[in-house]
Amino acid sequence: MIDIKVYREYWEGVQKRIPEIKKVLPVTIDEEMSKTIQGLSKGECPVLFILIPSGTGASLSADNVRENNLCVIFLMSKYDPQRKGAYETIEEVQPVMERIKQMLIEDSATGCPVTKELDLTSLSTLPESGFYRTFAGWSLAFSFKTI
Repeated sequence: MIDIKVYREYWEGVQKRIPEIKKVLPVTIDEEMSKTIQGLSKGECPVLFILIPSGTGASLSADNVRENNLCVIFLMSKYDPQRKGAYETIEEVQPVMERIKQMLIEDSATGCPVTKELDLTSLSTLPESGFYRTFAGWSLAFSFKTI
């Protein structure tokens, strides 16, 4: 399984290359994280939420042990339903998500240690709304192998 510090640092590097991303926030699913997310201001958005990847075995032999890392990220913006709807927010954030996907693919092609074994067929992008009630944007699921 990927070292989660290395994974977090990869996404912090993506933020530096895509200035529209205002913040990278590693998340777990618990009550404390809910408070952190709900406390974000509009000025901190769009924010890139990164979930800790899960791992599954990808080896047929003990001589070549590998794992498949299953990953999900969320690119979200906070919105005020009385001023702007979820659809408009999703539409605004879409070009940034497309840049993230393109960067993942390019990093994989250039041998990035994190994404060099990205499974291109695993890329799955979904619109998201009502995330912690006031966030909308996109989720991206993908997988890659590690030793």
